[in-house]
Amino acid sequence: MSRRRDRQVFGSRSLGSQAHHRVHRLNHRNQARDEGGQALVELVVVLPLVALLLGVAFNGWSGMQLAVRLTSAARAGAIQAANELGSATPPPTPTVLNDATKAINAEENAVGVYQNSNSAANDYVSMTQSQTTSSGVTMNVVTITISQRSGSLVPFVGTFPVTVHATARYS
Repeated sequence: MSRRRDRQVFGSRSLGSQAHHRVHRLNHRNQARDEGGQALVELVVVLPLVALLLGVAFNGWSGMQLAVRLTSAARAGAIQAANELGSATPPPTPTVLNDATKAINAEENAVGVYQNSNSAANDYVSMTQSQTTSSGVTMNVVTITISQRSGSLVPFVGTFPVTVHATARYS
């Protein structure tokens, strides 16, 4: 015990190297146990925040996918409406809207999901017609609009509306 660091002095008495290691081991065990509890508390605090962020990211991603799908469906409806309105004997507007809605349902591989009768309901399809003039040329334009609320797997994040438009010209 000639080395000074092997002894620890408490007042006037010194402890041998064995006692020093016992005290050190006890302190180390308590410290490890305390850090384990702290890590558990940190996990409990951080885990819900991470879950919330993942839920928000998933809902945003799902909403963007829905917008892309609905844009494709609205294009199919607009093309169907433009073809019918541009024919030599166009059918009445309600018939064109019904056919455009059927084209939207076909594009989405759905039967009767998208509807044009209740504007307050989800999955609503509407159609507007207009004329635009550019450089002295008048064009007829039909616009199909689909309104839908996105779904949510995370209850406290909620849903948001997705509205897409597609236009087609006809003569």
